[in-house]
Amino acid sequence: MPLLITQKIDNHTWLGIWQLQEPEAALYAALPPQADVSALAGKVHPKRRLEWLASRVLVYGLLQKFTAEPLVLARTEEGMPYFPGNPLYVSITHSPQLVAVILSDKYKVGIDIELVTPKALRVQDKFLTAEEKQHTASDETSTCLYWSAKETLYKLYSRKRLILKENLLLCPANEPNVLLGRVQTENFSKLYQIQHATILNHVLTYCIDAPEPSL
Repeated sequence: MPLLITQKIDNHTWLGIWQLQEPEAALYAALPPQADVSALAGKVHPKRRLEWLASRVLVYGLLQKFTAEPLVLARTEEGMPYFPGNPLYVSITHSPQLVAVILSDKYKVGIDIELVTPKALRVQDKFLTAEEKQHTASDETSTCLYWSAKETLYKLYSRKRLILKENLLLCPANEPNVLLGRVQTENFSKLYQIQHATILNHVLTYCIDAPEPSL
């Protein structure tokens, strides 16, 4: 069964995870009639096409938790997914094996999934501060987790021109499966709780723009 998880996070938010197993034709068939597939024209690689299709199937599946209206998923000029004319918030992430989506009718959301590989260690100097490196301790999974968490914050903030190493700062929280992350710019500063889990050798992180937690 490709749908691994459908989870109600709170009264306003749902999360879903999909394992990529179907052929392209099956994913096409699972899309609702209103789905806009024009963006597929620029995706030549078969795996990229599968990831794109599966993410849309999952989005439209979770959408049924909120409304039966035939909404159409689109993207802003910054590349962020949204439903025109509807206040729902949505975030999408995918790897060659898994797709994850989070939707909310109240809060901005961000989500990211990363396959645990040595790549994160090779490029950690580009996105981790010296203090964050002390927390990850050159551990492959922990470094991937911090990378994923920063990608989640980047999506949640939903505005470009953020530098992962300077504007997105992470530290452990005093509870399991949670990181604290701050978005810090000249005109904005906010602390977030980032939830995380490990599934099929991937790290999954997600964040809901709820009231700011206290340290």
